[in-house]
Amino acid sequence: MPLTSRLITGEAWVNFIFYMKNYNQYQLEDFVQDSYFRKWALGALPTNDSFWEVWLQANPNKNKMLEEAKVLVIALQMNELPIKELGVKEGTERIFRKTTRKKIIPFYSQTWFRAAAMVVLVSGLGWWTLRNPARQEKNTETRLAQIDNESLKPMTIQLSDGSKVTIEHDSKLRVDENFGKTNRTVYLTGEAFFDVKRNPEKPFLVVTANLVTKVLGTSFRIKAYQKDPDIAVSVSTGKVTVFRQQAENQSKMLSEQMVLTPNQQAVFLKSEAKLVKTLVEKPVLIAAPPTEYNRFAFDETPIPNVLTTLEKAYGVKIIFDAELLENCNLTASLANEPLYEKLDLICETIQARYEIADGQVVIYAKGCK
Repeated sequence: MPLTSRLITGEAWVNFIFYMKNYNQYQLEDFVQDSYFRKWALGALPTNDSFWEVWLQANPNKNKMLEEAKVLVIALQMNELPIKELGVKEGTERIFRKTTRKKIIPFYSQTWFRAAAMVVLVSGLGWWTLRNPARQEKNTETRLAQIDNESLKPMTIQLSDGSKVTIEHDSKLRVDENFGKTNRTVYLTGEAFFDVKRNPEKPFLVVTANLVTKVLGTSFRIKAYQKDPDIAVSVSTGKVTVFRQQAENQSKMLSEQMVLTPNQQAVFLKSEAKLVKTLVEKPVLIAAPPTEYNRFAFDETPIPNVLTTLEKAYGVKIIFDAELLENCNLTASLANEPLYEKLDLICETIQARYEIADGQVVIYAKGCK
């Protein structure tokens, strides 16, 4: 809105604005997408700016529409997803373009858009319910718009689709009002562990400030605190797809999609706006070693066999030159060591080294005579 228009008051102001931007012709979705209106709805205009109050007096027939639009703006306002001029419409449609081939319905025509107005109305009730144990038994399947964990202990909730979410301290989860009906979308600020009920027809989406995590049914952890320099998505079971929430163009977004498997994680470096794939800090066993190498006990075992055993037990790809290492052997018991310590011992034995690259272990060795 031009600065000069705000210096005009009363009836003259209304007439001036009317010719600059014809709000009389606006529909509900137009008000929600209008940046000047959103600022007023969110209380972000200067205290001496009374345009909308004056406009309402001149257009009392629009009062109901403006009240509904105001509630929707407040409901859709999320700190981790800043609303830009066209961000309300494009942000939602961008996510679903990436995750489905079905025809996109304009966001303001979808049921969830109008249902979002209920977010503000039920958030207070949700807060009260979580703090009254007598009510929790009747609300094991959460229908809350927002769940805040202000306690020092993790909070586990069950969503209406059967999925479970463990929300860590100082974290909050926002649940789409149509969750489980038309979509399975949640919004996370902070840290949480997800155990998602499988449903190939409705992908489960976790939206953070910079990343969208998409799964069909698996378990994974997301750490996305606003104060942290990065966001991490680590996988416990199954497969997870991670991509940028905001990309400059569609091709860039698709090129940055990552598929993660157990013990892998995606890290978004905020300062560099870069998404990288690596391994989790402490990889865990996902399968027992074969009987001949019970408890990872090796006796003059060829190194290629040792590395292949570790690869299958941890589900982590280990890249090495089998021909170069065919004369290298290992005699050791590695039952109690974490994966990285196992690799350290192996590399020390054969005078080699390893690196973690793109979620894989790469062994650099000279061979054995």
